[in-house]
Amino acid sequence: MNQKVTEFPDFGSDPNTHAEIEHLDSLDSLRIEVDQGFESAMREMESIQSDLNEFNGHDLIALCKENVIGSVVSQFGLASLLIDSRDGGAVTTTHNFDKGITSSSSDEAKYQKMRESRAMTGDEWKEHRKQSGYDSDFSNRRKAAFQERDVVRDEYTGKVLPKDGRAHLDHVVSAREIDTNAGMNLHLSKEDRVKAALTDDNLAFTDASINMSKSDHKMEDWMDKTKRGQDQENHERFGLDRDQALDRDKQARTSLNREVDRAAVKKYTSELMATGAKDAANMAYYTAIGIVTKELAEGAIVAVKKAFAARQNGFGAMLEVFKAELMQTVARVKARWKEIAAGSIEAGITAFLSNIVVFLINLFATTLKKFVSMIRAGFVSMVQAFKLIANPPEGMSKQEARFEALKVLTAGVIGALSLGLSAMIEKALQAIPGLQPIMMFTVSSTDGELTTVSDVLAVALSGIAGGLLATIAVYLLDQLQNGAIANKLEIQLVNQSGVVVEYSAARSWISLHDAYGKLQEDAQELWSETVQASQSLKMSAHRVHESKAGLNSAMEKLRQRRSKL
Repeated sequence: MNQKVTEFPDFGSDPNTHAEIEHLDSLDSLRIEVDQGFESAMREMESIQSDLNEFNGHDLIALCKENVIGSVVSQFGLASLLIDSRDGGAVTTTHNFDKGITSSSSDEAKYQKMRESRAMTGDEWKEHRKQSGYDSDFSNRRKAAFQERDVVRDEYTGKVLPKDGRAHLDHVVSAREIDTNAGMNLHLSKEDRVKAALTDDNLAFTDASINMSKSDHKMEDWMDKTKRGQDQENHERFGLDRDQALDRDKQARTSLNREVDRAAVKKYTSELMATGAKDAANMAYYTAIGIVTKELAEGAIVAVKKAFAARQNGFGAMLEVFKAELMQTVARVKARWKEIAAGSIEAGITAFLSNIVVFLINLFATTLKKFVSMIRAGFVSMVQAFKLIANPPEGMSKQEARFEALKVLTAGVIGALSLGLSAMIEKALQAIPGLQPIMMFTVSSTDGELTTVSDVLAVALSGIAGGLLATIAVYLLDQLQNGAIANKLEIQLVNQSGVVVEYSAARSWISLHDAYGKLQEDAQELWSETVQASQSLKMSAHRVHESKAGLNSAMEKLRQRRSKL
């Protein structure tokens, strides 16, 4: 009897199963990549959330408190008293001198002399001209020219002049114009002006009638004038060669201007160096003092708070806490001495450069005292803004640098404008009943200049006002910028959440594959055991079959024996 044994499929021999197992093995590297990506995505999401929370944590009140002390000690506060702020700036320019605006007592004396000369008329002017020497040595000059030249020509008409009293030497640019010109009075001494008037470039031979008619007039103005009762202009009446006369006038003025420009460069350079160095030294000194004062003041406030918090331990404990905290503040200030020194030098250089800027403006326009203060204080912010744009700090993008520069400029403009309030505040302080004597009390600044208590207080109060306004403006700018950034961060947060979900799904998929792989291994093991059991059953069935056949053979033999018996 043959027993049929059931045949089961062999998983190990299925090529698809082998491919699946190999694919699962290749997921090891992917599993590592997914785990790392998931951790990175979670950190990124936490970072974005932290940045988003940070934008909602600004406190305007705290910012205002923090900036009050800084505004008082900055270039918009008491430091502005140290820079030379006066009408027209620290160096007298020709433009301002002509209006009577001077920066020194010596320039003021020059202006008064020029005013006296301008006021002279008739015999008074003739006497001044004679005593000054504007006509000195004319007779000898004429005689020498008559001897040296074969022909003496009129330099305005081109005609030949007789070698007699009708040939006059004329100041092309008149002695009166030279003696009353603002640039020449500011930059040339009286002796230098006379010397310039008597140069060959400024002396021209002409007919006596022309010389007497031209007198102190400018060539261009005199040529187009007419004599009373006549229609002919002077250049027609005297037969002038218009182009030749104007060229001669231009030659004389160019020569004079060259002398004035040479003297002006020398005067401006020396005075700019002197006043700029003085302002730079004052500003560098005060900046260092200001930084130290600000740090100590802020440290003292913190020390008082901590000491007050320890009041339950008694006055002695409060004093010890205050002393310890203050000593830590002093130690921090000492540790920053290089940084403070560098900041002071930079402030000094900026003050020096701002003095030059004010000077350049006053070459063409007059700046009043408060406007000078505003320009010089605002110049510091402009320099800082340009530094940010040109050389952004490490880790700051160009876009961020431009925004920070905008904030610096905004604060600078507001701070500079606030200095204009000091005049009104000063008047208000002086008007307080009973306080006038105190407010009008004079005090000496570091450079020896005298000022009043009301001026110092007004500058300090205007600095505080400027600091508060600038803080609010910068805060609003930050809020606008932060609103846009916050929106971007929220979008990034949503996107990053999607990335985290994708990594989570990938991890789940890998986990399912791991479970499938384990199940497949268990099934393979079970099938192997089943195959082995099936083979054992086959062998057992075969043995049973053989045993049964042997039994049947034995029984048949037994029956045969019995039948024989």
